[in-house]
Amino acid sequence: MKQKELNQLAEHFFEKCPTEARNFFHQILDKLEKIEDKISALEKKASK
Repeated sequence: MKQKELNQLAEHFFEKCPTEARNFFHQILDKLEKIEDKISALEKKASK
């Protein structure tokens, strides 16, 4: 998807479904945090 399309989709999502949008982005952030934690753990393990 192009950036313009993503922006339009996000705008529509926030206007039409604010609660669902907030929950969706919180889920994404939680998953990203878990990925970062796994990467950090792997980096620590590799540096030993």
